[in-house]
Amino acid sequence: MKIIIDKHFYEIVAKEFPEVEFYTEIDQCPDAEALLGQPDVMKKENLEKMPNLRWLHLFRAGYDMLDMDYIRKRGITLCNGKDIFSIPIAEDVVCKILMHNTNALKYLESKKSHIWNDQLKRTELRGQTVGIIGTGSIATEISKRLQPFGVKILGYKKTPVVSMPFFDEIYAGKKGLEFVMANSDYIVVTADLNKGTYHMINKDNIKLMKETASIINIARGAIINQEDLKDALKNKAISYAGLDVFEVEPLPENDELWDMDNVYITPHACALVKENKYRWEKLIIKNIRNFIENETLINIVK
Repeated sequence: MKIIIDKHFYEIVAKEFPEVEFYTEIDQCPDAEALLGQPDVMKKENLEKMPNLRWLHLFRAGYDMLDMDYIRKRGITLCNGKDIFSIPIAEDVVCKILMHNTNALKYLESKKSHIWNDQLKRTELRGQTVGIIGTGSIATEISKRLQPFGVKILGYKKTPVVSMPFFDEIYAGKKGLEFVMANSDYIVVTADLNKGTYHMINKDNIKLMKETASIINIARGAIINQEDLKDALKNKAISYAGLDVFEVEPLPENDELWDMDNVYITPHACALVKENKYRWEKLIIKNIRNFIENETLINIVK
């Protein structure tokens, strides 16, 4: 069996599976049956060089950058890392909420200016409502961490369900999205980016939000119409945004989001923790073993 894998994991898997031929470049072995790596190596023109390809393992959770129509047409199985990042992203969301709820941004500005500002008021997180767009593993881990604060958790998903663990209420459809947007103090975006979710949050539903409400986006920038979001933030139609992802990345140096005092920015980094390497190694080894033994692979993208 021949497998191409990202060079950062080559030594680990070569030691674990001495019976497998591992390579780090497609041109070294175009007849490989599996390709494990980053999205840039999974472009259509690269996959076309590999006639025997049966399995792709993407070292990301999101797969919107891949040509899924081509992959499905060829019958290639795609796996991703959807559970690798759930815990660090969930912790980051809690941080972004608390940065606003505790006036942390304002206190940091006061510290820079050496100003003793003891007049800032805050609102307890207890009793507030958090609406999560998307109800996958990231959303579930967020809900687990927010429930002890005493908040109400609303979930929005594409297909209706009666209930889900860790969510108080679940909504679906256009009316469901509008209800979640209108009744939440924090909107947290965790959905996948696809044709149905592109700009799903825009001026038409942002205007339904409370003036005191906020948006947190750790999914994909293009799920939100960024210009509509900027307008809402500039006009104080909503209170705050905690953003890790943007429509254009890196966020251009001259983008006005950088200078807004009601925006907290992280550079698409909310999932980056040292524990990820161990989780990736564990998942990769398990899936290669399953592939060799014709067992069901983990994290198959449907």
